Amino acid sequence: MDELWIAADETLEDLQRAGLKLIQKTSGFRYGEDSVFLAAFAAGLVKQKKQVQAADLGAGSGAVSVLLAGRLPQVRLTAIEISPRPFSVLERNFALNQMQSQCTAVLGDVRDVTLLPRASLDLVVSNPPYRDPGRHLPPSRLQNDPQLALEWRTSVETTCLTMDDLMKSAACWLKPGGLIALVQRPANLPDILSAMRQYRIEPVALRTIVPLPGRAPTSLLVAGRLHGRPGSFRYLPDLIVNVSPGQPSPETRQIYGEETHDGSISF
Repeated sequence: MDELWIAADETLEDLQRAGLKLIQKTSGFRYGEDSVFLAAFAAGLVKQKKQVQAADLGAGSGAVSVLLAGRLPQVRLTAIEISPRPFSVLERNFALNQMQSQCTAVLGDVRDVTLLPRASLDLVVSNPPYRDPGRHLPPSRLQNDPQLALEWRTSVETTCLTMDDLMKSAACWLKPGGLIALVQRPANLPDILSAMRQYRIEPVALRTIVPLPGRAPTSLLVAGRLHGRPGSFRYLPDLIVNVSPGQPSPETRQIYGEETHDGSISF
């Protein structure tokens, strides 16, 4: 079977960077600016020029993986995805961008710590559809059918990654001093910091993503270091997406383009 086939319910997107492209489903979770900003943020954390061992936990169709690998030629990345449907797309996206020697797709549950060797990673990235299954209600169309609602909740509890799950696995797979970078909703910040500390991951950086000057942030970029030194936390300047409606900021244009600076973040 041709690895590069595109189904009728899929689209081919231009990632607007170095010729990278992304196949994705027309329905379900689709990549957006959060994936682009996370890849840039994570790449800025990496200082070493030698080979970097990384993993994308809950990789979906692979937007973050492809963008990160495109930014860091020295990265060797394992992308883990639990759902067969996006996993099929993930594999094809690595083939489409000729990244098979740089990136490996693994069909599996991030909560299974046997998927990767312990203390093997320099960097973990994640942008999963995180939610607390205990607080998540079935869609209204299912609530009048107890059996369907039960099946739906069982599916959510099986595939839904909690922040505790994420940090537990990251702490198992990161080398001492290794970094985790993720993008999340502001409402999840208390859960993020609590879970990091529980698994000896010290928060080291926070950056808010703000749609327009003066607006409240819509997303957060957060980084932590396994066995990091307390007191090393940095609150980075806001990432302003647009200077006015429909007008990207210079930094947004830079992130989406071929910036000449390395974008590194110092701690």
